[in-house]
Amino acid sequence: MDKVTALQSFLSERGLPLPEELPENVSALARHLRFASYWELAGLASLLGFAVANLKALPLAHSLRLLPSLSRLLAPRLFGRSSSKKKAPGRVTSSSGTVALAARPALFRHNTHSSRAILLDLDINMHKSNSTFFADADVSRAALLTTLLSDALAARGGALFALAGTQCKFLREIRPLQTYTVASQILTWTDKAFYTATYFVSPRRGDAAAVCGLKGGPAAVLKDDRLRRKVFAIMVSKYVFKAGRATVEPAAVFGAAGLLLSDGGKDVRAKDGKAEDIVSAGEVDKIVQEGMQFVRDCML
Repeated sequence: MDKVTALQSFLSERGLPLPEELPENVSALARHLRFASYWELAGLASLLGFAVANLKALPLAHSLRLLPSLSRLLAPRLFGRSSSKKKAPGRVTSSSGTVALAARPALFRHNTHSSRAILLDLDINMHKSNSTFFADADVSRAALLTTLLSDALAARGGALFALAGTQCKFLREIRPLQTYTVASQILTWTDKAFYTATYFVSPRRGDAAAVCGLKGGPAAVLKDDRLRRKVFAIMVSKYVFKAGRATVEPAAVFGAAGLLLSDGGKDVRAKDGKAEDIVSAGEVDKIVQEGMQFVRDCML
């Protein structure tokens, strides 16, 4: 095969255009190939940039985002690091029938992560699609629950938390490439299910803490004109704990995690040895009742 035929074959295999007259001059041919290669590199760089900018929407990306939560959930089951020595709380109920036990503040603390409205998140109106809020909330809720309850779930016969329903109130649009913070916390519970609240808030420092720390929960946030302007959406999710086919009472899991205290929180010490601030039984009962009222208003 002569040089001209070999070069024609080379260009054809690469999908490069064949000039009407193949240059005899090797340097001219080299310039032709470099020009084509530049376009290939530019296309590859553009494709790579698009993939990086839309990383969380790529195939399997959602599963990878859940891996840290999955590892926290499985660690005590695989390596025996459980809270089996912690006692579950006795059953104490208020006149309203809701569980009224003292609690560690950690039970109501929020878990946050930051995100951005990527191009693949956008809908026909060119803002973050409503459907994509649920994927972000899934990551946030999983991080919250596995951080608080993994050891307790392992101690309760390897129980799992299962999503039973969700409701979202959209307040403001999230624009293309706009950043936002997703914050989730436990809202309330009954003897069969528990509920989480997930807030999509502005990324400014302190906004998520202000929203999640407001007494009265989502209902109070919606009534507060200043905080409401910082919120893009509020989502309420219903969960049940399942050990096989049996439903596990939320208070029992929270108690096994050391988050609900049947003794009223007497002599509870923080890691530094000092007495820990405890949410009183009366305060817990009020939080549970206010949370359930919001759940009834938005989910029933």
